Amino acid sequence: MWNLGWCLLGVLAVALHQPGTPLIPLKSALGYVRAQVDFNLIVQYRSQRAETITYMEDYLDTFHKMKAIFLQFRVTKSIQAKIDKQRSELQHDRYKTTEGIAPSKHRRIQNSEMEEEAE
Repeated sequence: MWNLGWCLLGVLAVALHQPGTPLIPLKSALGYVRAQVDFNLIVQYRSQRAETITYMEDYLDTFHKMKAIFLQFRVTKSIQAKIDKQRSELQHDRYKTTEGIAPSKHRRIQNSEMEEEAE
């Protein structure tokens, strides 16, 4: 877990240095990841003292303060319903366009469409 956190921390730090990038969301995301990584590292200590428990509480508070930055990227039920509707419409359109085509050509079209959808 902490390896993933450190990798994500590095990616966010590099993104902060890119020109034209809005700084406030990235700084919040950076603080979130840093607090999570630090909290996880301290939790793994074999014994805890009052000082380390205070650190853990601070990291946990920071974690909860900063987590709101990711809510804008959450998929809600209404967004998932729109995605499902668009996917079914796309599949219906694909079915109409491939009627009466040879099976080998149909397979090639289907494979290319699946790759496009995956992107």
